[in-house]
Amino acid sequence: MFNKYIINFVLLFKGVFVRFGVDPNQLRIILTTKMKMDDRRPNVYNQQRQKQKKEVNHSSWLTMFFLGITGLFFTALLVIAKQPFVGHTIYFSAFMVMLAITLISDFTSVLIDVRDNYIILPRPVSDSTFTISRILHIGIHTTKMALAISLSGMIYSFIWEGPIASLVFILEVFIATVLSIFLVNIIYLIVLKVTSPQKFKDFISYFQIIFSVLIFAAYYTLPRLMTASTLQNFEIKSIKILAIVPPVWIAALHEMAVNFKSTDLLTVAYALLAVFSPVLSLYLVVKVLAPGFNQKLSSISGSGDDGTIISSEGKGASKGFMNVLAKSLAPDPIENAGFKLTWLLSSRYRDFKVKVYPSFAYVPVYFVYFGFIGKKGSISENWQSLLSGDMYILLIYLTSFVLTTVLQYVSLTEKYKASWIFFTTPHQQPGKILAGMFKAVITKYYVPYFLVVSIFSLTFWGTKVINDLILAFMVGIIYGLLVAVFQVKGLPFSQPINIKKGGRTFITFFIMLIPIAFGFLHNWAAKWETVIWISAALMTLFAWISFASYKKETWESLEMAD
Repeated sequence: MFNKYIINFVLLFKGVFVRFGVDPNQLRIILTTKMKMDDRRPNVYNQQRQKQKKEVNHSSWLTMFFLGITGLFFTALLVIAKQPFVGHTIYFSAFMVMLAITLISDFTSVLIDVRDNYIILPRPVSDSTFTISRILHIGIHTTKMALAISLSGMIYSFIWEGPIASLVFILEVFIATVLSIFLVNIIYLIVLKVTSPQKFKDFISYFQIIFSVLIFAAYYTLPRLMTASTLQNFEIKSIKILAIVPPVWIAALHEMAVNFKSTDLLTVAYALLAVFSPVLSLYLVVKVLAPGFNQKLSSISGSGDDGTIISSEGKGASKGFMNVLAKSLAPDPIENAGFKLTWLLSSRYRDFKVKVYPSFAYVPVYFVYFGFIGKKGSISENWQSLLSGDMYILLIYLTSFVLTTVLQYVSLTEKYKASWIFFTTPHQQPGKILAGMFKAVITKYYVPYFLVVSIFSLTFWGTKVINDLILAFMVGIIYGLLVAVFQVKGLPFSQPINIKKGGRTFITFFIMLIPIAFGFLHNWAAKWETVIWISAALMTLFAWISFASYKKETWESLEMAD
C-alpha cells in the first residue's frame, strides 16, 4: 500500500517524464514490480521467516524499521553535544557511514542486478522508460533508507530548534545522502575500472566483512569513549585536517542557521562546500567515471559464479600443503575426502567467508572492551594492570567461540544440491566424513587463530601460561565437538541456508555455557599449576574419547535437505 502512494507521488511529475520520452503506464508497472521484488528480497532482518519457510513480505519496510531505531541512537548524539556544530558533525558522520553500509549491502540486488535487461529490453519498452525506471528505483530505495535513519533527527530538530533549523536539517540530509551515494559509487567505479568482475565481487565481500567488524567494534567501544564531557570540550575548527571531511561541511549549514550572527568566514566556506559538493560529485560520476559502466555491470551479472570464488587454494603449492595435512591428519579414505572437501569449499564459497570471517575480529574487540573500556586510569596503567592479572585466560577462552560460527555455517550453502555425491557413493559411514570435516575446521581456522593468541599470551605473560594454553585448547576442542554433535546435523555444505533448526534452543544455550563455566573455574584454579596440568591431561583424554564417538555418527542422526 505504501509503495502505491510512493509511485503515485512520483507520477505527479509524469509531464516531465513524458517530455523525455517515458511511457507513464510502463513506468508504473516497472516500478511496482521492482518495489514488490524489494519487499520479497531476503535480508538479515527477516531470517527467522526464511528459516520457517514462510513467505517474505515487506522486507524493505522491516529494514527501514531497524534503520529507524539506529537513527534514534544517532539523534542522542545531537542531545548530548552542547555545541550544535560538533553534534551535527558526529551525527552526519554516523549517518553517512550507516547509509553507505546499507547501500553496499544492497548494491548487488539494486544496482548491479541487471537481470531486468533480459525481461524488459526484448519488449516494446523505450530506452528512456527503461533508464528512468532504473534511476527512480535506485532513488526511491535510497530515499527510503535515508528517511528511516534521519526521521528522528528531523523531529528533534523541529521540536527543539524550530522550523528553520528543521528545514536546514532536511537539506543536510539530502546533501549527506547524495555524498554517500557518490562515495559508494566512486569506490565501486574505480574498482570496476581496475579489476575484473570476479575480483569486484570479492571486493564487495571483503568490504562487507570489514564494515561489519567496524560496526561491531564501534558498538562496544564508542559509547564508553564518547562521553558527554568529551563532546562538550571538543573543538572541530581547531583540527585543520577535518576540513576535508564532508560531515564538517554539512554541519556548517546548521551552524549558520542557528548561530548566523556569530558565524565566521571558515564556517561560511564549509557551508559553500556543502552546497556545491553534490553538484560536483554528480558531474564527476556522469562525465568522468560513468563511461562504460553499464558494460561492466553486464559483465558482472554475466560472470555467473553465484557466490563462488575461484580460489588459488587447491592449486600448486596450496594443494600440496593441503594434501600433506589431509594425509597426515585424516589417513582414512572417507575421512580424507571429508577433510579435503571442507577445506576447499570453505575457500570457494563467498557467502561462507562473509558470515565467518568477521567472528575472528570479535575476540580482540571483546578483549579491548573488557580490558580497557570504562576503566579508570591511563591506557598504560590499565595495560600494566592486565599484565599483573589473569586476563589472558579470558582471551584464550574467547577463541573457542570462533568455532561456533565456523561450525554453524560449514554445512550450509545455496548450492546444497551438489551434495548428492555424499549419498550416492558406496559407504555407510557418514561419521567419518563428519570427522574429516571437523578436523579441517580445527586445522584451518581454530589452530592458526589459537596459535596467534598463544604467541601473544606467551610474549606478554611468559612461559607460565603454557599449561593454561593447553587446557583452554582442549576445552575448545570439546566445545567444538559438542557444537558439531548437537548443532551441525549435516555433511559439509549439504544443507540449504533456510533449513529449519527448531527445538534445540535450550541445548544450544547450555553448550555455550560450558566454555564460560570452564573459564571461571580455570581462572579460580590458575594459582595451582599441578591442577591445571592434570586438568589438561583429563581434557585431552576426554576430547579423544568424544571424537572417537563422533566418528560413529549414522545417517539417522543427520538432517537431510528436501
